[in-house]
Amino acid sequence: MATEDWFLTAQERGNKATEIDRRRRDGRAWTEGNRVEPLVHGATYYRRLLAALRTLREGDLVAITDWRGDTDERLDGEGTELGTLLADLARRGVQVRGLLWRSHPSLAHFNEEQNLHLGEVVNQAGGEILLDERVRGPGSQHQKLILVRHLGREDEDVAFMGGIDLCHGRRDDERHLGDPQAVPMDERYG
Repeated sequence: MATEDWFLTAQERGNKATEIDRRRRDGRAWTEGNRVEPLVHGATYYRRLLAALRTLREGDLVAITDWRGDTDERLDGEGTELGTLLADLARRGVQVRGLLWRSHPSLAHFNEEQNLHLGEVVNQAGGEILLDERVRGPGSQHQKLILVRHLGREDEDVAFMGGIDLCHGRRDDERHLGDPQAVPMDERYG
């Protein structure tokens, strides 16, 4: 399968206002030659994300979109809690920007309070995490993307895309013994 087959053309996207196809002479909205590394398990992903966050310096950027983010979720054991890490980055002059789903309350078995709390912790430290509930029907805001940008050190930039939220229950490994910060589940599910 050719790279072109994975992406929509400008005509297929139908957005005449976008500049994405006009920034390159060949009209493609993507670049080639990027290194791609699949990170299958949550524990692997979290450790790699933690390593990337630890490279950030003043003026750098971390941008996050997520369905759910738990302030106290540990990326790799005690002392690596998500909210603390992001707040520390913001206090050090790293641009911390996020867009989380403005969910429904916990009483409805959703995560509004968790996302709100993560935003409060990071925003008080100088970052900016916003909650958004605009979704196209039928659907939900369920995207997961983290971009780590290094000012003047673009070769160190990394993007994490796809499937693992920054919340309890996701830091499993190949042994499948579960996340040490498990999510309570109905007994029917084991």
